[in-house]
Amino acid sequence: MASIPIQGFAQVELDVPELSIQTQSYLHNPDAGTYLYRNAKVEWEEISVESTEILYHPGKNKLTAKGYVRVTEGEVIAVMDELEINIKDGTGVFRGAIFYDASSKAYMTAKEVHRLDKGEYVAKTCTFTTCNPKSPAWKVTGSEVKYYAQNFSSSSSSTLRVGGVPVFYFPYLAWPTVKRRQSGFLPPEYLLVRSSLKKFDLGYRIGIPYFWNIDQEQDLTFTYDWVELRGPGFRLDYQYAWKEGMRGEIKFQQFFERDPRSPLNESGSLSPQEIESSELKPQRFKFEFNHNQQLDGQSRLITSALVYSDSQFQKEYELIESPDPNTAQQFSVNINRQFSKGSVTFSATQTRIFSELAILNRKIDLTQIQYLPAFSFQFSDTLWRSEKSTLTSSLSGSAVRYFRVKGYNGEGVNVTPRLNFQFPLFQHYNVSLEVGEKISSYKVRDSDVPGSEDAYGFNILDGKAEINTTLSRNFKTDSGIYSRFKHLIKPRLQYEYIEDVLQISDSGVPFGGTISTRRLATLRIENVLLVKRRFFERRIKLTSLSLDRMRRNQLDPVLIRKLEQILGQELGSEKLFIEKLDRLFGGELSAQQIDSILGYAEKGVIPMLNSQAGVQTREGKSRNLANLNFVQHYDFFKKDPYFQPVGPSVKGNETDSNQPLLPLRTILNFRPGSTFSINLFNRYHHQKRRVVEYSLEVSVGLSAHNKASVNFRNNEEAYQTPFGNDVAAANTFGFSNSFEASDELAFGFSGTVNLDADSYTFRRRLSSSAFTLDYRPECWDIRLALTEDVGITESNSGLEQEYIDRTLYAYINLGGISIPEQILPDME
Repeated sequence: MASIPIQGFAQVELDVPELSIQTQSYLHNPDAGTYLYRNAKVEWEEISVESTEILYHPGKNKLTAKGYVRVTEGEVIAVMDELEINIKDGTGVFRGAIFYDASSKAYMTAKEVHRLDKGEYVAKTCTFTTCNPKSPAWKVTGSEVKYYAQNFSSSSSSTLRVGGVPVFYFPYLAWPTVKRRQSGFLPPEYLLVRSSLKKFDLGYRIGIPYFWNIDQEQDLTFTYDWVELRGPGFRLDYQYAWKEGMRGEIKFQQFFERDPRSPLNESGSLSPQEIESSELKPQRFKFEFNHNQQLDGQSRLITSALVYSDSQFQKEYELIESPDPNTAQQFSVNINRQFSKGSVTFSATQTRIFSELAILNRKIDLTQIQYLPAFSFQFSDTLWRSEKSTLTSSLSGSAVRYFRVKGYNGEGVNVTPRLNFQFPLFQHYNVSLEVGEKISSYKVRDSDVPGSEDAYGFNILDGKAEINTTLSRNFKTDSGIYSRFKHLIKPRLQYEYIEDVLQISDSGVPFGGTISTRRLATLRIENVLLVKRRFFERRIKLTSLSLDRMRRNQLDPVLIRKLEQILGQELGSEKLFIEKLDRLFGGELSAQQIDSILGYAEKGVIPMLNSQAGVQTREGKSRNLANLNFVQHYDFFKKDPYFQPVGPSVKGNETDSNQPLLPLRTILNFRPGSTFSINLFNRYHHQKRRVVEYSLEVSVGLSAHNKASVNFRNNEEAYQTPFGNDVAAANTFGFSNSFEASDELAFGFSGTVNLDADSYTFRRRLSSSAFTLDYRPECWDIRLALTEDVGITESNSGLEQEYIDRTLYAYINLGGISIPEQILPDME
């Protein structure tokens, strides 16, 4: 009988794992061939057993424990009354057990648990919850639970109880613990969608999903839906990966609405009298198909199909606020083959878009262009290279056959060869010259108009030239937050040319006339401020208290004895301390062991800015602190007020026709840290001698979850840039804030204020707003979102009308377990 603490190792057979045993005392019974350990801890492989009494029988490879028993395996911790386990094959029985899986934060209690293999358990007469098992807000009770740590678990004859009240019964239920999936019912979904507009008001929505794990290559999820104000529905989600390099999915949703729709409010631009009574209960469905397959080492096939029954399905059942595009049908097939210097693609697409957001008006935009089929290619090569000079060429183009349901159909070919030459000039300047030509030819016809055959084609030359340089200066400081500054000034002088070409057909119709001529010079001055952060190192050392904490947490005694050699030695930085550990242990410590030792070490304080003398410092990586850019365009066509292009009209209307100097753009970005930024933009109009557009955005964040931003934008009048971008007039103020009050509660709000609201029907300054609340107690989540928007719809008289849409979303999730198949609103 031993009465002093003992640590030892035991191994009887080569195929039996070696045991590490720590005990206060032990008793050997030679007749029974057993060892009785008291207040002991036994470890082998990834399993640790602690108990007030452990009995080990080496001949049977059997370990039993009674009293207070604690078992740890990976992230699973179990406390039980009694344990029997075979250390050779890992099978065992736990009685009166409470399990906790740290990876999924789940608890499981059971009268009896059988351990079948590593991380695999079967529990009899048990409960499952992510709440405190002593007083759970919800729990699942089942006759048998199969639990797979880091995988997917299931139970049979299960009942979901909320607050002790039975809510759902499942003959079979499954839930994720991290990766693998098992067939069975998934946790139910609950969603509440209330809108001030009856046509978008759903009420509560309950979904009960069932997952069928067909095999390793395919699975199917079937979800039964009940929508309070609509009726029943279902969802199917089939996913497959039949072989390597192939994956795909087929999805289908359908809802069976019980009430007819209102033709007065939901026919859009159609007259209510045009709607037949049989059309007031339309079918509601969605079909989606995606397939991606690698054909060989260079080729890939991608196909997809998407069909919606009506224009409101996305907004109502998928919670997409503004569907864009509002798809009716979309089919595509794409085969791509890659080469060393380019690629070729064969494709065919068909797209149909609803003409407006109105469920009873299923009219399609018949002018939508369909491409069937199309061939495209792109190749590039380096023709010559010498030191810093490079000459490259590229060739791209396509051949298409396109059609419209209503309008002109046709076929065409276009090819664009291009050369690019980059070279240094006078050592300090870089020059880039690029020239290309778009060559195109089309034949068109309107099948509804006899004799409408026509043709057009044109060659358009374009070119770009740029000369730039970089000026820089470095600054160094001996104190402060930043140790080094680098100011870069990059002046760029650019010129862009697009040939003015007549773009009309043989009969004089302006087909394809979309490429406007351009002669635009641009001066850009880019200022970049780079900085290196000064980090003050904290002194670090191992103290007697550090070693005592290591012993209490049962770190390796051999490790602790070696660390006693540097006890009390103060190192100037963490880097020096790690180097000391490497020398002491001969580089044998793992990164995990080093991090553990650093956690026990005592660290000094960071000095104040006014007392930095003699303090160990290090420089961080270079990063961008601020950018200040000036952009000045000069449009040569505006020098002549009487200039009329041969082809399409020149783009851009920021100034009058006789004012070639366009407004000066100033762009400032200031980012002193990852959680704070200031962005400023303005346009200065030289002829008006004042700023005509400006915007400011300020963002600040204390952490990833606590952040806020405000923005202001004012633009006196709408305009078009020289590149054809349309910018609307605006006078708005926006704000957003998200705040995490605690680990359980977070809320946020955002909105846009229209400062010119008097010009609108409702004269509402707050044109859109949202308030969100996320409550995450110990074992369940609830998310609420209240949104309000001012929208525009078209009445049956053809006039646009404003309306206010207020919507409340509520989503409840038991256990905080996210299911990929769940439909969630975008609450950001």
